[in-house]
Amino acid sequence: MIFDSLNIAASSLKAQQKSMDVVSHNISNVNTPGYSRQSANLVTATPEKIGATTLGRGVNVNSVQRKIDPIINQAQLNNGTQLSYWTTMNTGLNAVENVFGSLQSTGLASSLDDFFLSWKQLANNPQDNGQRVNVRAKSNALVSNITNMHTQLVGVQATTDSNIDQSIANINQALTNIASLTSQIRRQESTSQGGINLANDQRDQRDQAVRDLAALLPVQSVTTGDGSFMIQTLNGDLLTQDGVARQLARGGAVAGGFSSIVIAGTSTPVLGTTQGGEIGGLLDLRDNQLGNYITQIDSIAANLIFSVNQIHANSSNAVKHTALSSGQSSQAIIALDDASQTAPFAAKVQTGSFNIHVFDAAGAPVVPGGIAIPITAGATTMNQVATTLNAVAGINATVDADGRLSINAAAGQSFALSDDTSNFLAAYEINNFFTGGDGASLSVSAAIQANASAINTGRIDPTTSIVQSGDNSSALAILALQDTPLSVDATTSSSLHNRTTALSVQYGSDVTISKQQKEYRTVEASSLESQRLAISGVNIDEELISMIKFQRAYEASAKIITTTNQMLDSLLGLIR
Repeated sequence: MIFDSLNIAASSLKAQQKSMDVVSHNISNVNTPGYSRQSANLVTATPEKIGATTLGRGVNVNSVQRKIDPIINQAQLNNGTQLSYWTTMNTGLNAVENVFGSLQSTGLASSLDDFFLSWKQLANNPQDNGQRVNVRAKSNALVSNITNMHTQLVGVQATTDSNIDQSIANINQALTNIASLTSQIRRQESTSQGGINLANDQRDQRDQAVRDLAALLPVQSVTTGDGSFMIQTLNGDLLTQDGVARQLARGGAVAGGFSSIVIAGTSTPVLGTTQGGEIGGLLDLRDNQLGNYITQIDSIAANLIFSVNQIHANSSNAVKHTALSSGQSSQAIIALDDASQTAPFAAKVQTGSFNIHVFDAAGAPVVPGGIAIPITAGATTMNQVATTLNAVAGINATVDADGRLSINAAAGQSFALSDDTSNFLAAYEINNFFTGGDGASLSVSAAIQANASAINTGRIDPTTSIVQSGDNSSALAILALQDTPLSVDATTSSSLHNRTTALSVQYGSDVTISKQQKEYRTVEASSLESQRLAISGVNIDEELISMIKFQRAYEASAKIITTTNQMLDSLLGLIR
């Protein structure tokens, strides 16, 4: 029986020492990120039955387990994904604040107002060339605002796209790290006996690695019944299983000309990447937010260009033309409105006609009312337009190798254009005010840049071919575009003023939402971490109390051994 006491006390010494080791391990990792407090689970040793008596055999350490709450861990994973997404989105939107910051005060809205105000001033004084110079200056300022906004947005979009490469590299590193930790866990726990050799530290490290991954890419972890550990995207794409990790890579082009994200070595796109995480924020920012702003800028530019050109191309001044060329090239033997034509507004060409008016050296119309040049959608080509024009006395028309039309008056004569119901003149930039088709290509025509007197304010009388002195009808028509609903690019019909306001309002709303979501998720992250620490965190005071408790138990067990040893000495003394 004396030896039984020694064995029982010895088991207690071992158990208390192991418990002290766990306390020491906890204290040493009090500041380790992601560390979960561990505890030694003590259980009564299997008792021994001697006769009718059952005697205890001391204590054993059954297992050393982590203190974790899977529900809180999952909540942290989900919130971390969304926090990273909104942080990325907010950072990206703030990067273009300078583009939109002065949208209403000194930027696009102001320059658009100045543009139309200059036309109003010209309409009030149509014979004042100084007002034409002012229109040109305000037009250039408007063009500069639009093209600068477009350039800056495209630049931020390109930077965002390049940041995706680093995000992919970080994701791949995280996947490799998780796979490596999983292999370590499986190796260590394959020799575990009753939970004694659990890979608690590696599990903490893997949990932290999964949280880090979730901040980059929305994922979910799955543990199967046989202990297999997998990481999947929210759409079920397998990324890691046990010790094997797949990698992500750039894939084929998607909308906007940028690349998708695929499983490396395949063409399989990774689905669900935009549902959260840094890469989701980058993709959403690149393709949707910035892409949408650029689309709206292009829409404003397209409606401005074509609508102004529609009016200006049908307008004239007292000074007539001796030569005009189309600003847009064409495939000269293919229908003007064919889908293969590269002119931005070629599709706007429709069945109709325009009139050409020829004037003699004295400025009198050769044929009052002009001559109609027919255009048939789906049939008329640039070469055919030139042929028809060449049949007009006093006009020589040619088409160059690029498919550009040139119209020239005979020596001593001049001409003017009017009443285009086919949209041909505006679509191919003949007698135009603006050139281009979007926010990147928009500019004031070279003819107007060279000479402000090329700005037209009046219209030719369809019967007499005369432009009345002081005619401001075209200038007033352009002025009216400010609040006229337009749908040149087939979007919802809206005025230029409303389009500009809508862009500003949308950006402001997007920034506000991203900021609010970021702040909410930040507060949520702090709350969840506090909850995790309450369960899994190391409390020094509690550990010191546990240390004292185990120390006292150790001392008591040692005292039992000392006392038992004295009893053995006494017994041996009796024998001697």
